[in-house]
Amino acid sequence: MVDKRDQPPFPDEKFVECEINTIVAKGMVKRDSLKNLLSSMYKQIGIRFIMRDYIVIITAFVLMAFFMYVVTTNGQERYNTHTNYYGIIMLVSPILYIVLSIFPFIQNKLNGTFEVEMSCKYNIYQIAAFRMLIFSILCFLLNTVWIISMALKFSSVHFVQAFLISTTSLLLFSLLFIYVLSIIKTLAAKIGIIFCWIGINLLLVMLDSAIYYQFLVSVPWYLYGTIICLSTCLYVKKMKEFMRHNKMRGANGYVNG
Repeated sequence: MVDKRDQPPFPDEKFVECEINTIVAKGMVKRDSLKNLLSSMYKQIGIRFIMRDYIVIITAFVLMAFFMYVVTTNGQERYNTHTNYYGIIMLVSPILYIVLSIFPFIQNKLNGTFEVEMSCKYNIYQIAAFRMLIFSILCFLLNTVWIISMALKFSSVHFVQAFLISTTSLLLFSLLFIYVLSIIKTLAAKIGIIFCWIGINLLLVMLDSAIYYQFLVSVPWYLYGTIICLSTCLYVKKMKEFMRHNKMRGANGYVNG
């Protein structure tokens, strides 16, 4: 028969609670901020790999800048019938972002490296999110320069109005695209949605530019500002979820599912 005095004392409630809290704290996955996630990715793989197709990126920027220059220099001020420059701004603003964002997925599908890159520590979706953030900033700067040029040449183009329209267009599509990436898996569907955005805006410009122009200028500035602020917050929030989700999910969900 075992003597009760030889048994070790049962731990008290405070000690048990302390041990439980220690185990829970060690077992919980630390939720890094978006800034830390991007900084960690930048330090570990470098900007050279993130922007590895820099020749394509530079070429796309040069071609878009040239297109904007042609639109600005060859455009004419029309007083009898309104040239819908605001509609053109709404259409053109996200196009460079579209091309640069979708290019890596097309390239990986053609090269057959999609599954390999999905198995890396930082998969193609996480790198795409980083690239999209950089592209949104660069496209914003390029669009701003273009709008300043148009406002200086055409009296019918008001800088603040054009700036709000351009920024709204860019942010709305950026938000739409990151939601498409997180929901839709097939490349054809992603490209289809992109062409739908371009097609709808192009149709609105071509069918009746006067009505589309009146709609764009009738939207109050504060409403444009609200949309921009809300889109920015949702974009950053969704990007953070997108990067964390793909980090935890790994390659199996995309390769097999």
